[in-house]
Amino acid sequence: MLQQTVLITQGFSVVGEIYTNSPSRAEVYTLNSLDPANNVFGRAFTKTLASPGYAEAGGTGVFAGFLINPKSSASFGTVTGGALAPTLTLPNQSFGEIMNMGTIVVSLPAAANIGDYICYDLVTGELTSQPPASAPLLGTAFAHAVVDYFQVSSAGLAVITITDVPLSV
Repeated sequence: MLQQTVLITQGFSVVGEIYTNSPSRAEVYTLNSLDPANNVFGRAFTKTLASPGYAEAGGTGVFAGFLINPKSSASFGTVTGGALAPTLTLPNQSFGEIMNMGTIVVSLPAAANIGDYICYDLVTGELTSQPPASAPLLGTAFAHAVVDYFQVSSAGLAVITITDVPLSV
């Protein structure tokens, strides 16, 4: 049978993967989070001000961006599954690409509308979304990104567009 349908947009992929071929910008940082279990692809990171070139998951420093490109990073496995176990987490002192402009796939914990602001937890870097007219919840900060391309009806994969411009209400 021959192909009869051509999709206009590509399908979702892995969390932390680039979604479009639009202009993007990323830098390489050495990851150094308080808890290395938070060095997860697709989460938000801030620059570690005391150590240039280092970034931490969450944090209160200058926003660095989102950890991207899990397929191009070395996988060290997991403690329980061994060296070949699949993981989206990198250990501290690993190099990670952190994007501060572009469009990526992330995981959101709840439904979200196109245009909703993305916020991150200051401790873990985990993402949430909220309407643009509201201030960030206690313990979170704006992540310079908005939900884009698709409305998200429940927890799961979403596409966000990251800008280098801080968001505000």
